[in-house]
Amino acid sequence: MTAVNPHGPPVRREDMSASVKERVQLDLDAFVANEYPKVVAAVGLITGNRQDAADAVQDAIVGFLAKPPAHPVTNLAAWFTVVASNRVRDGYRSSAARNRALAKLGTPADGMDDAVELLDIDVVNALKSLPLQQRQVCALHYLMDQSIETIAEGLGVSTGTVKTQLHRARKALAARLRKEDHHG
Repeated sequence: MTAVNPHGPPVRREDMSASVKERVQLDLDAFVANEYPKVVAAVGLITGNRQDAADAVQDAIVGFLAKPPAHPVTNLAAWFTVVASNRVRDGYRSSAARNRALAKLGTPADGMDDAVELLDIDVVNALKSLPLQQRQVCALHYLMDQSIETIAEGLGVSTGTVKTQLHRARKALAARLRKEDHHG
């Protein structure tokens, strides 16, 4: 099957998909070279576990290559941050469910992974207390220095939603940090 190309000879569909694959590969290469460490750090901050974050980002990249999203991804950093943090969260849920089941059976959960590393940094602990979407938006905005518009585009939400999530997160963080300051 051929497609009509007004600027030259007909282009076969296979050639067009090869072109798309090349563009995706170039985008992915640029992402890995420039954004990967920031995304791992952001996912680590969101989930509380940097090792799980690195694994989840790598899994997200493999999944992206194996089965690219149906719609074009304009902000790979935001997309991978959300996908990877969701994967870690889902893994924690599975692990927690397994541990609850083992507890009901009276079976010791030896080798249980530490879901959240204990860190001494009050801000990181306060961030961990935020709902997932607020942690994601904070990490993208403050850690990765992405604009509200870029975050909204990457997450597929309105700029108003991003602003609301950032506002709620700042309010919750301020309250939590004031509380810890008085009790610390």
